[in-house]
Amino acid sequence: MQYPDGVLHYIVWKLKTLPSGTGLVLKKNCSRDGLLQKPFMPFLSPRQCDQRLYILALCCLGGLILGLSLPLSAQTIDLGIMRAQYSRPEVVFFPDGQAIAIASDKIVRTYTLEGKPIRTYQSYLNIKGLAISPDGSQLATAESDDGGNVNGLVKVVDVKTGRLIRQFRHRSGYVEWLSYSPDGRYLASVGDESAVYVWDLRTGRPAARMTDHTWGNVGAVHFSRNGKFLYSGGQYRDEKALIKAKEAEDRYYNKSHSKEEAMRLQTEINKWYDVFNASWKIGELFVYSTDNWQLLRRLETPGAVHGIQSFADSTEIIIATNMDRMQVAGGEGSLLSVDPSTGEMEKVDALAEMPDDFEGINSEHRFYYRHNVLQYVPGAERFLVSELDEVQVLDDDMDTIFEKDIDPETVQSPVPAALSPDGTLLVTLEYNRQTGKGQAIFSRLDD
Repeated sequence: MQYPDGVLHYIVWKLKTLPSGTGLVLKKNCSRDGLLQKPFMPFLSPRQCDQRLYILALCCLGGLILGLSLPLSAQTIDLGIMRAQYSRPEVVFFPDGQAIAIASDKIVRTYTLEGKPIRTYQSYLNIKGLAISPDGSQLATAESDDGGNVNGLVKVVDVKTGRLIRQFRHRSGYVEWLSYSPDGRYLASVGDESAVYVWDLRTGRPAARMTDHTWGNVGAVHFSRNGKFLYSGGQYRDEKALIKAKEAEDRYYNKSHSKEEAMRLQTEINKWYDVFNASWKIGELFVYSTDNWQLLRRLETPGAVHGIQSFADSTEIIIATNMDRMQVAGGEGSLLSVDPSTGEMEKVDALAEMPDDFEGINSEHRFYYRHNVLQYVPGAERFLVSELDEVQVLDDDMDTIFEKDIDPETVQSPVPAALSPDGTLLVTLEYNRQTGKGQAIFSRLDD
């Protein structure tokens, strides 16, 4: 039998050099090069064995060709151990779809789609949020320390050189969520302060600071695709009801009362606390004009707003919400279609209820809190939704085209995730709840 040179000969040689225990070890007189000496097919003649080896090599070559023709699938990148107690890992694709950026602890690393490291950006603070400019030239980070002792810091660096371009600071609290305007001029940031910041990247100065949120837990910010609007969302809390409950408590505890008056005050206290506790089921969505940063509309939502996405050719937006797991028992979240101009909302899907943040988790390796992930890829017209126990990719009709189960008992979830600009490659960051070890896992979606 005649053998071709090159790739096939190399595969034959590799088959001969497989380690013991694989079940594919060759007898010396059953190999062309006589490299191995452990028995394989001892019942065959050297010529028969050589022919079988050739056939096996052809099968391997076919598999190799098939593998090379298929897109990247199930590749992983070792992310090491999550060491910061209050970090929130993040992954984003660059606009050209040829690389990703991963934030973890105090480091941002960029990789090719083959998992090859490109560059590392080091910080002295924990990185909680990450964004790439529309042209891919800038990388923005939202940074804070573990204990909340340092006010949130927003940094913008040059992707190619790593040089710091801009740096901004919130007045109080941490900063976690970022959004670039479509033209790349503005960067919006929010965190646990009840304010929305807008930074002018051309001048390096603040463009606006809106303080309409009623509570300092702003969980989402997003510029509309056409650049005309800025959306922000978070948790609502009825501060007026809480104040009234405290005032009634002061009257109750600081004076002597008759039995009837004491019972009346207890009833009043309970009433206002009931109103306050009910407000944990409500979220807030704000719509601002980018012409003058004025508030256009405030909407109440079922649950705190975790994510906001818009469309270039529609006034409707998609938002993800969830109930505060420590305040609202049995409260599931929602994927909602919202028309900000009318305030109309339509429930698209239910999202899994969030359990207690730290139950069953090693406190040395934990995310700051559980948060649904929502992304929309305009070019592919696909949505990404990461919730407690699964990651889904949906088409523009909200039909599932891909899903990946997540075990929330072992993996910190919802897992940070990102979908490539062409909608065919999914990356998830999966950290073990006990060891803190993480991996970036690539999954190829069928076209």
